[in-house]
Amino acid sequence: MANVQLQKLLRFNLWYWLSLALLDFALMLLWWLLMPDYKFELPYTASKVAMVILEIVVSTWFIRWSFARQLPPVQVCAAAALILCVYTPLNNLSWMLVKEPEHFLPEMLLSELDTTSLPFFIWVLCYLTFWRYQQQQSKLQESTRLSQNIQQLELQALQHQLNPHFTFNALNSVCALLEAERYDDAETMSEQLSTFLRYSLSKSPDSLVRLADELAAIEAYLTLQKTRFGDKLKVIWQIDESLKAQQIPALLLQPLIENAVKYAVATRQQGATITIHGSHQQEQLLLEVTDDGPGSTLVLDESCSSGVGLTNIRNRLKQHFGDRASLAVLALPTGFQVNICLPWQGSHG
Repeated sequence: MANVQLQKLLRFNLWYWLSLALLDFALMLLWWLLMPDYKFELPYTASKVAMVILEIVVSTWFIRWSFARQLPPVQVCAAAALILCVYTPLNNLSWMLVKEPEHFLPEMLLSELDTTSLPFFIWVLCYLTFWRYQQQQSKLQESTRLSQNIQQLELQALQHQLNPHFTFNALNSVCALLEAERYDDAETMSEQLSTFLRYSLSKSPDSLVRLADELAAIEAYLTLQKTRFGDKLKVIWQIDESLKAQQIPALLLQPLIENAVKYAVATRQQGATITIHGSHQQEQLLLEVTDDGPGSTLVLDESCSSGVGLTNIRNRLKQHFGDRASLAVLALPTGFQVNICLPWQGSHG
């Protein structure tokens, strides 16, 4: 990236000085055409060409030198002023030696410093503007890249964090069913575990999936948890078939279900009821996950493990849908609710 920026700056530098030179020569040509007594002197023209080449060479060296050292604006201005103090005498010297060598005056070497300095300071202004813009773009790109990397790492952690402990418990349950010679139940549980793990490990959190696929994985997960919690875990499904073709980010609801099981079901002797609701309202798909557990306690835990999931859900909603999607967390008198609003995709239903 730095090399690309340097090449752009060098191209700008070349065209800047060539444009000034073309303008200067165009004025000389115009003066020659309008003034019959004006003499077009080749030595003077050659000296002007030499000065243009010197401008390009010196400014190119200066750009490479300052770019490599990332000089702050004050030092760039100081260095440009120093170069100007060398360039102006050389420019005047070439003019006096060619045009009026018999009237050479040392004090004239710094004459017209204000006129000569104008293109230099315009150049410095353009350089600093370009430099500032590139700095901002570089920081923005780096910030975006780091943000994306962090988000991807968090998503991967979220995707895999449940697997070791959850899989261990599920496999223990399968072994217990086999020891009890409940082969049909063991086979059913193995199929549910396979369905859930296949979905959670194969789907990228950045991808979109059908709501039906997400719900199937959640159903498999809850079926497995049912073997652990028994009647403590109750589930109410309120999802119309017409909604299931809608596209949602993969693993969107899974963290919410995990939180409900972890905080509402596992922490209470009487367990809890998890309600999964979906509806189509005003060109939006509304998804709700509600439990009747200790809502106020769970809100406090939002900054802990559940906060990772909620933050990533918000980030992914914004990534896919921008401001058209939202997530709201509500503490109910007897539970906890998360509402997700997505734009309705009319072509799916």
